[in-house]
Amino acid sequence: MTGQSLTPRESAVLAAIERRLNNPEIAAELFISVRTVESHIASLKRKLGAENRAQLMASAEDRRGHAASVRLPRNAFVGRDDDLATLAEQVDRHRLITVVGPGGVGKTRLALEFASHVHGERLPVIVELEHAEPGDVVARIAKALGLEAASGIDVAACIAVALATHSYLLVLDNIDRVGPAVAWAVGRIHATAPDLRVLTTSRTPIGDDAEHVHPLAPLAADGAGAASVAMFLDRLGAHGRHGDLASPGPRGHLASRAEIDLAAEICARLDGLPLAIELAAACARHLSLAELASRLERDFATLDRAVPLGRHRTLETAFEWTWDLLTDEERDVLCRLAALPRTFDVDLAAAVTHPGAEGDVLRLLDHSMLVPAGGYPRRFRLLAVMREFVHARTDPAIVREVLERHAEYHVEIVEDFVSRARVDNSPEAQNRSVGLCPETNAALRWTLAAGHPLALTFAADLSIGIEQYGSDVDSLGSIAMAARDERVLAEASAGQLLVMGTALAYYDLQIVDELAGRALEVARAHPDDARTRLAAEHLAGLADGYSGRQESALLHLDEAERIAAELDESWELAAVHHTRGLALRGASREDAARAIAELEQAMRGYALAGDMLHASSARFNMALISAEAGLEPEQAARWAAECADYAASIGNEHELAHAHLVQQMLQVPDAAESLDELLEAFRRLGDLRCVTRCMLLQADRAEPRGRRLLLERALEFADAGGDRANQTAIRERLTAMV
Repeated sequence: MTGQSLTPRESAVLAAIERRLNNPEIAAELFISVRTVESHIASLKRKLGAENRAQLMASAEDRRGHAASVRLPRNAFVGRDDDLATLAEQVDRHRLITVVGPGGVGKTRLALEFASHVHGERLPVIVELEHAEPGDVVARIAKALGLEAASGIDVAACIAVALATHSYLLVLDNIDRVGPAVAWAVGRIHATAPDLRVLTTSRTPIGDDAEHVHPLAPLAADGAGAASVAMFLDRLGAHGRHGDLASPGPRGHLASRAEIDLAAEICARLDGLPLAIELAAACARHLSLAELASRLERDFATLDRAVPLGRHRTLETAFEWTWDLLTDEERDVLCRLAALPRTFDVDLAAAVTHPGAEGDVLRLLDHSMLVPAGGYPRRFRLLAVMREFVHARTDPAIVREVLERHAEYHVEIVEDFVSRARVDNSPEAQNRSVGLCPETNAALRWTLAAGHPLALTFAADLSIGIEQYGSDVDSLGSIAMAARDERVLAEASAGQLLVMGTALAYYDLQIVDELAGRALEVARAHPDDARTRLAAEHLAGLADGYSGRQESALLHLDEAERIAAELDESWELAAVHHTRGLALRGASREDAARAIAELEQAMRGYALAGDMLHASSARFNMALISAEAGLEPEQAARWAAECADYAASIGNEHELAHAHLVQQMLQVPDAAESLDELLEAFRRLGDLRCVTRCMLLQADRAEPRGRRLLLERALEFADAGGDRANQTAIRERLTAMV
């Protein structure tokens, strides 16, 4: 083949020859005379160096093969098997498919990989339109087909004829700025070539009636086995790590466990966005993975100093492309949504922007500036890297305004939810708490930092929520911050101090002690307020009981019981019995029997008050104390099984882990969770007492050489949580080993 360009008419004639049409048939199809056909054939023979019709047909096949070649990057393509399979199904059913997603998500790579897979079925024609103007679209398609745009020729019609001659896949890449022109051109082509399939990539759908949209999400980033981690490790191998850890990736090297864990941490921080992963891997030529992970926790500035191969040199340039397409109103709404601490639904979006923001949210979704986050009502979010890009363009005053509106929006919702928490043990309430707890935590963090008066309300409500529906270490950390904030403490009632102290008993008993002292001061200042005295005495009994000061604890709890009975407060009375049961626990079987009797009374009281969650919690403590004392292990196993069944039925992870811990203590065959799994769960939940219990169990079952290390680690957690009882016991065991 000589490589000379063909005119659109010559290409159409050549395509007709390949289909074995004779000259009159070609003339009729192209609406030209037979003499003109003969003239074009003569020109084709000259340009293509062909002597006869058979050689022209061979040249046509050769030109198609040349046009169908797809140039792919040489690195690994991971994590998109499902997308490739889905595109294959969609191409069978739809004539126009648009792959949409945020900048850097891998739309172009997916389209090219798909095009490379369709050889033998559809011949791919690749057209890059990133820098095209609307008037360039048809000319660029013609160029990709080897057609010349001669004056006086309807180029779109010639393209259509050329693409009608075979089964083609036309890939139009990066059509963001020329969507309407693409829609027009595709419509013209499909009128003549109805079998043609068109695959476009864009941040925004074209909006054509015939268009089918395929959203492309970032790669999964949910652990060491996630696709994003595989990609990151591959790119690390490609960039050639300088070697503080094993060389990673599928290039003949194995990654160390430490490197895989750091890679998972980095990929999760980057939301699995392929461009960000490419940039991070490039940075890792110069930084250790630990340093890179640390820097990414602060911001993403490190990534913008990397210069990998590819169209997007930095995240900044990738996102600016879409930012420039937004209207001023859309930019304002996006800035406000980026200021929100977490995901949001349309109602929250309207609360921090303006009424009627639904349209803006949907348009931003169309622009791939927002991504779905699941849930019902449907929630949305910005990718972390996108959020930082937008934050850099947001007035700090707007950020403060949005965070205040966020807090004010949630306070009534949270107050209403918490008012029913003690008696709503339904799975629906459990699911609702999963969404509200992080929002409340975020509002608490902001109100504390801003000195906002709602901080106390959020601290107390969050305390009730995590005690009732399950804790998490981040929320407990926020409550601990509130419990040491003098502005919060100055306004706190004894009842609010009690709920904060009860929640923090999982986490830091030193703070619980301090809150108890503060509550007693409040009670002394209000001697005639029975409810204040009840809360203060109960909290003091709880603090003393957990710290092993049994005699003092029982005195406080006796007084709390007396006041609760006078006030006829059945739930508070059950809670006092619960706390007394915990205070009575001891090493002897007699102590265990007394504690279990109190907990049975608490369980009945909670049930009468309609709080089945706390009734189950009391049953867990009965099982725990029985297991620790070796008292009726079969009964303890039944209690633990009942707790596990109940926790599973409502989806309460914390209570389920408690039940499984007792089963491990009793060495129940086929226990649902291993000690390692329980240890990780309690760390995530912020339950330091149960972390210590798990480590002590591990120490009991370990070989002598590893036992001391496990005991030392258990002591660290006991120290962190102010767990004096376990501190003393562990130190005695360590001393005995010397």
